[in-house]
Amino acid sequence: MAMGGRRPWKCCDQPICRGWKYPVCECADEVDECAPTCHSCVPSKANATRKVCEDTYIGKAGPGCTEKPWKCCDEPFCSGADPPTCHCADEVEQCAPTCKTCLPALLHPWTRHMCFDFFHGFPGPQCRYLAAADDAAGGGY
Repeated sequence: MAMGGRRPWKCCDQPICRGWKYPVCECADEVDECAPTCHSCVPSKANATRKVCEDTYIGKAGPGCTEKPWKCCDEPFCSGADPPTCHCADEVEQCAPTCKTCLPALLHPWTRHMCFDFFHGFPGPQCRYLAAADDAAGGGY
């Protein structure tokens, strides 16, 4: 069922979207209970104890449900799947608080760190662009 107005899910980690200017999206997330705004909540084909909202939405799929283990990433390594599974190879002074596996970096183990978490979804913005936008706004990074 195509819907406009309100998105039929609160968040989505596995969006399936077609179209660019006016995307039509579905959310393939398996959940315990669908959001009350979902009109077609069906048992998952992979796991009968979970459910999937089969509604479509005209517009962007919305925010992800799972927080990324990094704020931004300049060196993502991602699988070819859609959505991909990604790892960020950036060497940083300190890992983001959302990173569960922060280890010494391979090239600079005494001064830099690397988040070894994987994230199912797109890696997010590049740090160099966030820094440039913040500098342009006068905030520094």
